[in-house]
Amino acid sequence: MVVRTQVKQAFGAGAAAAVVIGGAVGLAWAPWTAVLPAVAAAVALAAPGARAGRYRRTGTAALAAAAVSLLCTLLHRVPVTGAAGFWLLLELAALAGLAASAVRHAPARRAALAGALAAAALGAQPLRMLLGTSATWTEYVFFTGAWTLVALGAVATGLARRLAARRRERTRAEMRRRERLALAGDLHDLVAHDVTGIVLDAQATRAEGDPAQAPEALARIERAGLEALAAMDRTVGMLRGGESPGARTYGVADVPELVDRFAAAARAPVVLELDPDLPGRVPREAADAVYRLVAEALTNVRRHAPHAGGVEVALTAHDAALEIRILSAGGRESPRPRLPRLKGHGGTGLLALTARFEALGGELRAGPGDGGWLVAATLPLLREAA
Repeated sequence: MVVRTQVKQAFGAGAAAAVVIGGAVGLAWAPWTAVLPAVAAAVALAAPGARAGRYRRTGTAALAAAAVSLLCTLLHRVPVTGAAGFWLLLELAALAGLAASAVRHAPARRAALAGALAAAALGAQPLRMLLGTSATWTEYVFFTGAWTLVALGAVATGLARRLAARRRERTRAEMRRRERLALAGDLHDLVAHDVTGIVLDAQATRAEGDPAQAPEALARIERAGLEALAAMDRTVGMLRGGESPGARTYGVADVPELVDRFAAAARAPVVLELDPDLPGRVPREAADAVYRLVAEALTNVRRHAPHAGGVEVALTAHDAALEIRILSAGGRESPRPRLPRLKGHGGTGLLALTARFEALGGELRAGPGDGGWLVAATLPLLREAA
């Protein structure tokens, strides 16, 4: 199929060039004897080759045809009259189509040169009809202007198609970039929480040096590892199924389980405040953002404040807005060895979530507050309580 397409495109360019060269040479000198050699030369010039070279040959065919047409116009011997005008119109159509194709497909420099030369050749073509006749200047201006407009229209058509193809390619590249960012966000938001817990549990158990704590720590590590594997399996499954990486969403109803997993590994009290009717009032996209914010905030507590005195997670509705607060209270110094901080991404998670909340009509803030580190956000509620 690919070879057949290449042959068709190459033959199309060759045939167009053949019409132009054969018609121009034939009209200038020998109406029929020059046509067959011109066809052979043009088809050989545009013979199918590698995919990358096919478009270069289209530009070459357009350049050759335009050059021959312009040369024949400059060296014409007799005016074109009668039935010979058919060849002139056929040459006009073929050269215009070839110019449009070259401007659309050929490399930039060759496309520009082919377009300019074809416009010049077409603009000069009426001279074959007018020179040596009693034509007036008005007729010269009219015919050369009309032919030039045809040439410019062909070049403009090719340029418009070239720019449209470039826009489509940029759009596809932007879509691929967004899909990669969505996938990276899923891996960060859904896997980093569990992996961070695994690493910190292992570090804490090793630092304490208490063999009695090992079975419980290993159980937590196993649960977190299974959660991380499940999240990665879901992401890989979506990619294999052709779904968008962002198609898997969580909601407010999943927050209690998330907090319970965090509390099982935490060494400080964790309090969750959640309005019972809230899960049904939060739109799906907003609910997924809320879940990811809570997961990111709890992950940061694990990474940066492993000895926090307590963690409060509150999701409450006030008027027509949802308020989210995650507060990690400052804890007392622990006699245990200080755990090394994990090397992170410099807050990219919260920055991305801030942009997402703003896109949903809300806001997100993070910083010191209420005696600890506070992450606070608001989102509009689109559904009334039942």
